[in-house]
Amino acid sequence: MPAKYTKIYPAKKIDFNGKLSKLNLPLACESTLELYLNGKRFTTLFASPTEFQALAIGHLLTEGILTPEAISEIKLTEKKGEKGKIIEIELKAEQKLESLSETEKLEKEIYVESDTIFEAKSLFAGINYLESGPYLRSRGTHLAALVDRKGKMLARAIDVGRHNAVDKVIGKALFEGLSLSELYLLSTGRQPGYMVLKAARAGIPLIVTKAMPLDSGVEIAKKTNVGLVGKLSKDSLLGFANLWRVKV
Repeated sequence: MPAKYTKIYPAKKIDFNGKLSKLNLPLACESTLELYLNGKRFTTLFASPTEFQALAIGHLLTEGILTPEAISEIKLTEKKGEKGKIIEIELKAEQKLESLSETEKLEKEIYVESDTIFEAKSLFAGINYLESGPYLRSRGTHLAALVDRKGKMLARAIDVGRHNAVDKVIGKALFEGLSLSELYLLSTGRQPGYMVLKAARAGIPLIVTKAMPLDSGVEIAKKTNVGLVGKLSKDSLLGFANLWRVKV
């Protein structure tokens, strides 16, 4: 497991009976990514110090800033900054950025056209992919993965933020040329509306999480034609939206 995911810090443990002991514990690491578009600072992301290019590309797509077609033609440069990484992205002259407020992003019509259906056993296969070395060491990271209809994991990403993990795994999929319309998104995090929108903007037809969704996540899933499954365990799962995407 890459050491860059965690760093050892001293801690003092105090038991209920007052006993004091010293420990050295691995904590999840966080770094910054400054994102520039056409020479102008666009945003700063706080994330695990890995896979910055995938994070940048995935973030631009899942936030509705660029389309997959536009992303395929950009020029990307990664540099070292004072506190983290800097990624500069150049767009072609004819490419335009979507400049939308958060309210406009939520209201913009998005509909996943994919008709992909997954057998239930491919969803239960996801339980084998939910844990990672960094999580078992630090209990401070999330995981996102892309899984096909046979239950095979094709890509995964680990990050301190559940949203970053999703951005990273989608960015990796774009780099690798995976067909997102034929895969489901596996996540360790709860699914509010904005998380479901990330998957919808990428054209992903189904989200499966071990956590519970929020009401906003269910409503957005219904509107965008995204299947939403929560509380995945080895014994059962809960379907909340567009369960026709799961063949029982």
